[in-house]
Amino acid sequence: MELRFGNLTFKIARGDITRFPAEAIVNAANKYLEHGGGVAYAIAKAASGNVREYIRISKEAMREQLGKNSLEHGEVVVTPALRLEQYGVRYVIHTVGPYCGGRWDEDKREKLRRAILGALRKADELKVRSIAFPAISAGIYGCPLKEVVRTFLEAVEDFSKEAKSIKEIYLVLYSESDYHEARAMFENGDH
Repeated sequence: MELRFGNLTFKIARGDITRFPAEAIVNAANKYLEHGGGVAYAIAKAASGNVREYIRISKEAMREQLGKNSLEHGEVVVTPALRLEQYGVRYVIHTVGPYCGGRWDEDKREKLRRAILGALRKADELKVRSIAFPAISAGIYGCPLKEVVRTFLEAVEDFSKEAKSIKEIYLVLYSESDYHEARAMFENGDH
């Protein structure tokens, strides 16, 4: 499934983001970059083999790049890809989405939008051509997948007006059911 926004292509893919061949992958992190579960744990484990070591690298990068020990919605931290380089990944961009616990509102949409745009802008600044996102906030943070996908589309459309180097944006869904739900939204024009 793909949509075009100017020079940008947005694609929904099914797969494992830790093996996805994009120049940058995005980590759906918590604000302290603890990487304790979900996609954050999977990326940390795949990147370094040692989650604790990747947490140390991430926290050090956060202090160097932001000068503080936590991340707000829209802020990002970049860490090296390490072992993910074998798949063509050059950077891991950490961003924080909202916690929903099953409840969705305009404030959560705006926080998710800022998280997505922050990662896209940083990737553009790093001059990558492709970036892959997980469904930020849809997993253990409990935001409805349909709203997450809609917010991704809005953010990508907004970003397409300012994009310089990025040409391909992927939303990589791990579970078959999430992939089919997102794909059905496209096929039914429900976005």
